[in-house]
Amino acid sequence: MYGAKIDNLIKLKENGFNVPAFCVLPYEETVKDDLKITFPSEGALFAVRSSANVEDGSELSFAGQFETFLNVPRDEVPSKIRSIIASVNSGNVNAYADGLKDVKMNVIVQDMVDSDISGVLFTANPQGILNESVITVGRGLGEGVVSERVDTTSYYYNLTDRVCYYEGKEDLLSQVLTDELIGISEKIKTIFGEYLDIEFAVKGDEIFILQVRPITTLKTDDPLIMDNSNIVESYPGISLPLTTSFVDLVYSGVFRGVCRRILKNDKELSKHDDVFLHMTGHVNGRVYYKISNWYTVLKFLPFNKKIIPVWQEMMGVRNKSYNDDDVNLNFFVRTATYINSLYELLAAPKNMKKLNEDFIKINDDFYSKFSPSLTPAQLIDLFNDIKVKLFDCWDVTLVNDMYAFIFTGLLKSRLKKKYIKSDREINDYISGISDIESMKPVIEIMRIALLKASGSEEYEKEKAEYIRRFGDRNLEELKLESRTFRSNPELFDRKTDEYIKDPNLAQRYAGLKADKTKEDKYDVLTRSYVKKASLGIYNREISRLNRSRIYGIVRLIIDTLAVKYAQQEILSEASDIYYLEISEVLKLASEPSDMRMVIEDRKDRYRLFRELPAYTRLIFADHEFDKNHVCINSYKKQASGDALQGVPCSGGTAEGETLVISDINNIGDTRDKILITRMTDPGWVFLLTSAKGVISEKGSLLSHTAIISRELGIPSVVGVKDLLLTVKDGDYIRMNGDTGKIDIIRRGSK
Repeated sequence: MYGAKIDNLIKLKENGFNVPAFCVLPYEETVKDDLKITFPSEGALFAVRSSANVEDGSELSFAGQFETFLNVPRDEVPSKIRSIIASVNSGNVNAYADGLKDVKMNVIVQDMVDSDISGVLFTANPQGILNESVITVGRGLGEGVVSERVDTTSYYYNLTDRVCYYEGKEDLLSQVLTDELIGISEKIKTIFGEYLDIEFAVKGDEIFILQVRPITTLKTDDPLIMDNSNIVESYPGISLPLTTSFVDLVYSGVFRGVCRRILKNDKELSKHDDVFLHMTGHVNGRVYYKISNWYTVLKFLPFNKKIIPVWQEMMGVRNKSYNDDDVNLNFFVRTATYINSLYELLAAPKNMKKLNEDFIKINDDFYSKFSPSLTPAQLIDLFNDIKVKLFDCWDVTLVNDMYAFIFTGLLKSRLKKKYIKSDREINDYISGISDIESMKPVIEIMRIALLKASGSEEYEKEKAEYIRRFGDRNLEELKLESRTFRSNPELFDRKTDEYIKDPNLAQRYAGLKADKTKEDKYDVLTRSYVKKASLGIYNREISRLNRSRIYGIVRLIIDTLAVKYAQQEILSEASDIYYLEISEVLKLASEPSDMRMVIEDRKDRYRLFRELPAYTRLIFADHEFDKNHVCINSYKKQASGDALQGVPCSGGTAEGETLVISDINNIGDTRDKILITRMTDPGWVFLLTSAKGVISEKGSLLSHTAIISRELGIPSVVGVKDLLLTVKDGDYIRMNGDTGKIDIIRRGSK
């Protein structure tokens, strides 16, 4: 009625928001010679603001084009109103409006808030991050903040994870005030829409809303969703450019392969090449799924609306919403996908057996050909040979994952409905899969540690054999920059020495070697589900161990190239190679060039990335991009409450002191501790053997946290929201692996 600015203030007031008292002078009044002003209060100072009928619209905002006056004495208000009216015909406004006619100026006279701090809250980052609010504040009045006349501090608040950091000279907002502002903005969004620019002022502890307008510069019709569900187990924390670029290459090839199995139609396949090329991405040095593309691939499958929820549960996807529009396939192609999918699903066990046999040959062939004396060109040829051989067959592992997910889901449902089993009983039953491949490395290293403790002269021989078989399994093994037993054999000596210090080593070893097979008393259909789920999980663990060996092969090639490139002065030192992308590393073999300045620039960027929070989900308006700050001053974290809830994965209870593991390069003694972490990866099996229990923020029933803890017989709980914000190192807690409940009994002193 009066223009968006006034109309929005009226609506805010009507909905109970704290808006400074105001009065409106409509256009019909402002054009009169004799202004009749009904002041909103008996106050001495006022803000006089414009509210043209065209202002704050969806097409044009007119931000900063019309006059605004603050701290106006009562007797000067009429003259300021005249100045605002006159600003309609200024040259700047005419240029901005580009000939727009019939501009009518209404005016607001509002009680002046003598604010301590003021600022603007954007409910989405205007740079293009839709699930990140940005609060920019400065001391004093809002005009100083908008015009950049005062120093400001910007707070970046991820709406998915509820974590915040700030950039600026001064921390101006308390955590309580930050959370309150975000809470107010969430309520305002229910009235005005999702993407808003909200001006506010704070006096003492009181927040005043001064203005609300839409953000008109964001593209929001087709957002890009980056989600780290499941993949964070393989790539926790920061991953360097060589790893992230190799991940993009691997996932692109493997997913194109699995869709070829489902479609068996190259013409149709080529229509979706852009999807396959972008299954993963990386932001701020962290690896993510481009989750929208995953849903596109899943929609190729028959009964995808049934399969997607099962996949979400097994992958630990917390946000279940997705665009449920079907992929456009003609009738004949869609019919073929039903036949092909069923065939591939039923053939998964046979194909996995063949893959495992083929992998042994590929692995042995590589090590028979490899030599540190090979030239860079020969090493690249070896890399390309491995890439071709594995891309042609590795996609069957994704079919097997779906096989495992489906039959584990069916088994859980049947045990619940037919046999009224609890989550603990179901989890215990699933853990009855004996001799899974992931347990072999830890059982074997414990055996060798006992051998070493006895003073046996066979230690070095056994160590060499272990490294040949399992040398690529270690913490963060899928990051090419990580060191493993193969790339650094001294790590093996340190690990066996750690095991020797454990007085219960022999007992733990005997427990892992014991037969865990359980008696089966279920009906034929249930036993069929058990057999298929067990086989799927068993093959999944074999493929994951073989995957670590693939990365071991690539790591060995890269490390060998790094030495040669350093000798050629392409790199300052060999380890710098991990700051290059895989395409750059391959190209340098035939076109050597000095990469030292490029690497130094990337190292600077990664110093910033390490300071940023590890977001679980980022939603971009268009394409992904990295953050770019001068510095990051602090995080905003909260630790409240003494009880948490997660997904129970391995039964039993444990009570004891916590060990928070956030840096694998700085891990304390894990013996008899309850391990607290954001996520685990396959290499964590070496840490869990001596722990009382494990709790993680991420994970699912088929995550490594769950599988290994069940095999070790220690309780585990996964998917615990705000775990690392609440539980601190040295806290004394009680965890229940049957119910997923976690209680903090007392806070530690650390």
